[in-house]
Amino acid sequence: MKKTSRLLLFLLLLFLSSCSAAPEPKISEQQAKSIVIEKNTRTIGSVTIVSIEQKGNKYIIKWENPENCESGVEHMNHQSGKIITSEVTIC
Repeated sequence: MKKTSRLLLFLLLLFLSSCSAAPEPKISEQQAKSIVIEKNTRTIGSVTIVSIEQKGNKYIIKWENPENCESGVEHMNHQSGKIITSEVTIC
């Protein structure tokens, strides 16, 4: 009985650990940067990527356009490339 319960516990832990892992990104970091630059480019200045971080199933991309006095953070799904949330600050 003790061996059976240990085996069941091991299988449960194995199953839960494999389910919690995020899938490999389909969108590369470079593609994600390009999407954010294209989305936020205006007639004044140019968008620069400050940082990009992969967290769970998304990229968190910080950007700025100092000439236009704008900056922001984009949360992007790394499977589809779609923007989940967007925060923009204007001076």
